[in-house]
Amino acid sequence: MKTRTIHMFGLTGLAAGLLLAHGSANAADAPTYQVQPAAGLCATAANDSAYNTKYLGFFTHLVPAQDDWLFRTTYDLRTDFGTTTEGWSYLKKLRDELKKKGVELVVVYQPTRGLVNREKLNPKEKAAFDYDLAKKNYLATIAQFRKAGIWTPDFSPLFDEKQEHAFYFKADHHWTPYGAERSAKIVAETLKRIPAYADIPKKDFESKRVGLLSKLGTFHKAAAQLCGSSYAPQYVERFETEPVGESGGGDLFGDGGNPQVALVGTSNSGPAYNFPGFLEQYGKVDILNNAVSGGGFDSSLLAYMSSDEFHKNPPKILIWEFATHYDMAQKSFYRQAMPLVGNGCADGKPVLSRKVKLHAGRTEVLLNSGALPIRSGSYTADITYSDPSVHELKSTVWYMNGRREQLKLEQSSAVDTGGRYVFQLRKDEDWADQQFLSMEIEAPEEMPAGLEVEARLCQTPNARATAEVAKR
Repeated sequence: MKTRTIHMFGLTGLAAGLLLAHGSANAADAPTYQVQPAAGLCATAANDSAYNTKYLGFFTHLVPAQDDWLFRTTYDLRTDFGTTTEGWSYLKKLRDELKKKGVELVVVYQPTRGLVNREKLNPKEKAAFDYDLAKKNYLATIAQFRKAGIWTPDFSPLFDEKQEHAFYFKADHHWTPYGAERSAKIVAETLKRIPAYADIPKKDFESKRVGLLSKLGTFHKAAAQLCGSSYAPQYVERFETEPVGESGGGDLFGDGGNPQVALVGTSNSGPAYNFPGFLEQYGKVDILNNAVSGGGFDSSLLAYMSSDEFHKNPPKILIWEFATHYDMAQKSFYRQAMPLVGNGCADGKPVLSRKVKLHAGRTEVLLNSGALPIRSGSYTADITYSDPSVHELKSTVWYMNGRREQLKLEQSSAVDTGGRYVFQLRKDEDWADQQFLSMEIEAPEEMPAGLEVEARLCQTPNARATAEVAKR
């Protein structure tokens, strides 16, 4: 009888048991297997220049840790958090606009793997990681969110945890269902401190184990590309949440209304980890989940604020979940988010409006032929494609003095934008007084047949209100 040795990376106990069981199912005839862990990461994994694609760049660079864990030096072991002075100013303005609409903003600012699971690091990496500085800066960032008027849970009670079930997966950037549950408990406590929470109908929910979740980690996928390694998946318990008792009823939302707490964010808020369900359980309120897998920091929020749901039934509380590595100072994001709070040009009379069929190359969609006094810093563009499958807008805005701005906006293919793009014209100090002349749109690379665009230009609500006051 022949004996074979299999080298596997990150083989879980369950997977090893299944493999050994298979190997011994027909002991008389089948070969036997000896399962041995392979050596750690290859030398290439420590070379930052090897992370030379957009995907691999997210993992720069991988380091092995205890019990088959992997960490990223750039994101997991970072010590800097927050954003720029300008970024904080943008965030506060966004919060203020939502507040005017009656929406309280909650930010779920996820802690890093280094802060929560640093006990898994090998001695060398643990010694090099300045945990005290990272903790100090994380807490300072939480304080800065709160200074901006944003409700922000403090996850520091979870730092340096030594729980039986880890907060994060061994080799994946997502939290486990256990991490999602512990986070939901903390977020729920924050919700209960918001005055608007008292007026939201309460329900009872229960989360139950429904089987196993298999996770072939993103870190493992990156390591496989770098080193040609093979990895086994990690298995954890999977959960689902349902209303209980009379709270369930036969109605989708129990009380016949709409959820008054909405959630936007990343794949961490997807169904696999049950974060929205745990939030319902501990917060005792319905959650409208608009999170998007693969949508990053901004896509799900922009898509939600573009929707009729947001404007017809605005939530009392909006929970925005994202990780610490996202850039909170993206000007292009705020140029879209700010006017979307007021629904762009949907609620105001546009000064220019036109529906036009696009042709190859660039098409002029708006022209200020009457030389109207359209000051860039006071106006918003509202563009809608006839085909919602288009997820990119390339535009050129021309001004009376010959200046132009080329603006490219992209949305994740995972979100339904309705084909709509709303953005403010430039309002930087040296652009705000420029007088609008025209707008061109470049045809998408794979343009659907007969694609049309409805383009509108309108005053921003603040500029409109100022103009109305001046007329009195």
